[in-house]
Amino acid sequence: MNELELQKQIKQELRRLGHKCWQVDSGKKLTHKTRGQGLEKGFPDLFGARSTDGKLFFVEVKIGKGKPSDDQIKFLKAAEDNKILNGVAWNLEQAIEIVNGERSIKNLGGKIR
Repeated sequence: MNELELQKQIKQELRRLGHKCWQVDSGKKLTHKTRGQGLEKGFPDLFGARSTDGKLFFVEVKIGKGKPSDDQIKFLKAAEDNKILNGVAWNLEQAIEIVNGERSIKNLGGKIR
């Protein structure tokens, strides 16, 4: 499974569970609409709102030994500082833990570098 397939799997499951969830293509693209402008560096792959209370969440998806970039870590730490659910998921279960508030960037410690 590649990263895009995992993102889609996570998005579909979170929606099945009743959450709002959107997938983001934050790669820099030059189109007639964006001209390279778009989301800030580090914006996570998935974001949404929890069905139970509307609390926002951000999920950065990685596969294998993939690690978040410095910009992604900075973004997630800022989310954490603002009490927004956030984290890095290497599988569906971890993504659900993020949305449930059981996993975040602060739980990763030295694992991300």
